[in-house]
Amino acid sequence: MKFFHYINFILIVILLAGICVLEDVMVSNSLKEMQSICFEIEGKLENYNDLKNMDIVLSIDNLEYRWHKDEASLCYMVNHKSIQEIGQEIAKLKLYISGNDIEAFKVSLEEIKFYCHSYLHFMGANIHNVL
Repeated sequence: MKFFHYINFILIVILLAGICVLEDVMVSNSLKEMQSICFEIEGKLENYNDLKNMDIVLSIDNLEYRWHKDEASLCYMVNHKSIQEIGQEIAKLKLYISGNDIEAFKVSLEEIKFYCHSYLHFMGANIHNVL
């Protein structure tokens, strides 16, 4: 009978470890995708002197769409207050487009990349989220 208790315990530990690895992969993929979109937007900025063009506006809309889509699932895995800065910076990007403030736009884009990069380092598998 004790043998089955050990097997159940091992299965539960394996299940929890699998959930933690899945969480880590989802968070990492989401943040890496946000970074790649930011790098894409930076590349487009080099081609234009004005923020009010369709390529940049559509890229920011894509960034915002991806973030809202990923944020909903990330909130189940990480503390929402830990990742809300990215959403705030995306909102600032839209304001900077309407004001055509290129320097502030670049700074805000760098902030998003910085948050994504730093979150990738400390948001790993977290057993507390599973429990």
